Amino acid sequence: MDNSTKKAESKKQGQSYLSEIYSTERRPITDYPNKLVEHLNKKYLKNKNTKNVSVLDIGCGRGDVLKAFRKIGYDVSGIDLSEEAIELCKPIEVRQINIENEKDINNYDKKFDIIFSKSLIEHLREPIKFFEYCKKMLKENGTLIVLTPSWVHHKFGPFYLDFTHVTPFTLHSLRDIGKLSGFKDVKVEYFYQLPLVWKFKFFKYVSKLLSFLKIPYLPMYEGLTFIKWPEEINKYLRHSNEVMLIGIYKK
Repeated sequence: MDNSTKKAESKKQGQSYLSEIYSTERRPITDYPNKLVEHLNKKYLKNKNTKNVSVLDIGCGRGDVLKAFRKIGYDVSGIDLSEEAIELCKPIEVRQINIENEKDINNYDKKFDIIFSKSLIEHLREPIKFFEYCKKMLKENGTLIVLTPSWVHHKFGPFYLDFTHVTPFTLHSLRDIGKLSGFKDVKVEYFYQLPLVWKFKFFKYVSKLLSFLKIPYLPMYEGLTFIKWPEEINKYLRHSNEVMLIGIYKK
């Protein structure tokens, strides 16, 4: 491994980012990644036959979503800046690559049907390079799926719960960056990380109402409230406020 990649990891996030920030104590393993991938496949990818369809997860972390793609039959690989990801994602092949380093990414010469990336581009200072690299790594008619926090829904504080966040996105900017990167078909919309909302549209309005009420939840209001909601209620409150953006880009 190039020493420059290890230095970039240490400088940007420290050498134990995944084991600390994404520990099972802080972020327990749940069935959510499986539900997310099933939803993405049904609504956006629409692949009834996933055999021999390749997926690259950029910023795969501990591999929860990567494993969920593999579970429904996709041929999966991963990239992450953290060296810890290599061990955490075994037996799936994961490479430690700094996607902000042109030399690193150009040495990765595989091509994929689908590239997926969740909660990554907000960590990048030059995200347009990421989109350009993804376009190069996609096969003809390939699809890029990007999930990132919506600045409109995170600007009151949640965006900076992670100190490595540097670049916020809006609906318009996430659409524009895809077009400027040369993708021929671009679709961007708000995305609630709540399976109930995916299944029953009514709950989207419930979530919007809850966000207007400004009910405190953790970890955003830690130290400011004595209220500790049951885990499922807290999760619903959090994701009703902290809405994501999803971008679907066709090469």
